[in-house]
Amino acid sequence: MADIAEAERIRLFWQPGCTSCVKIKELLTEAGVEFESVNILTHPTGLDEMQRRGIMTVPVVFKGEEMTFGQSLDDVAAFVGIDRKVSRLSMEELARKWTYFLDKASDLIEQIPDDRLNERAFHGRPRTVRELSYHIFQIPDGFVTSQETGLEDTRSITNVRFDHLKTKDDLLAYAKTSTDRLKKWIAQMPADIGERRVKTYYGEQPLSGIFERGTWHSGQHTRQLDQIIQDATGAATAIDQRVYDGLPMPKGLWD
Repeated sequence: MADIAEAERIRLFWQPGCTSCVKIKELLTEAGVEFESVNILTHPTGLDEMQRRGIMTVPVVFKGEEMTFGQSLDDVAAFVGIDRKVSRLSMEELARKWTYFLDKASDLIEQIPDDRLNERAFHGRPRTVRELSYHIFQIPDGFVTSQETGLEDTRSITNVRFDHLKTKDDLLAYAKTSTDRLKKWIAQMPADIGERRVKTYYGEQPLSGIFERGTWHSGQHTRQLDQIIQDATGAATAIDQRVYDGLPMPKGLWD
């Protein structure tokens, strides 16, 4: 019986501030799925286990010794037995929302107090405000590069440190380049492109699903940056809350 229980034991490896991590915790909890929460930054053996298994990124969901990456909510739901029936926005609507988030994030970067750039964005994770800011734009950078070159593992773009981006001017220049590339790709996308299947490091996926994830991934980090600005300056939110409608946004902000 113990072996059977171990084979069915569900564990979620995650870290604070990670968009998919927050969402999957909520997905499992709301569906009544019992799971062990393994914060790799605080768990005594969590990070070591990931490294031993050759896993480079979170979130990852284990069921016994089987595992699935957490980049696709549909994959996670199927893996743990959740009947997830949701409708996805059109590519055109997703495009409007994604570019809205990117434009808004650029505006927010301009408002970051200079002395906050290299402070932690959130106490529970060693990521600075500067790193959070450019990560918002690494996401479309990775997406467009994958479309242009066939790159399957975009973590070589989205999960690396851009130490050359040191100032707000550096961040804004990268933000503009990345946003302009995405807008150009959107302007040229065929009507049926969302139906195409694309190879990724977490399996073959519908392009519409990858595009949706890029949208709310950038959106969640823009939401985090917006909260940082609110806390630092006392300003009201800069984001029209209606833009979140139709997206699988997490309820939580950081964890």
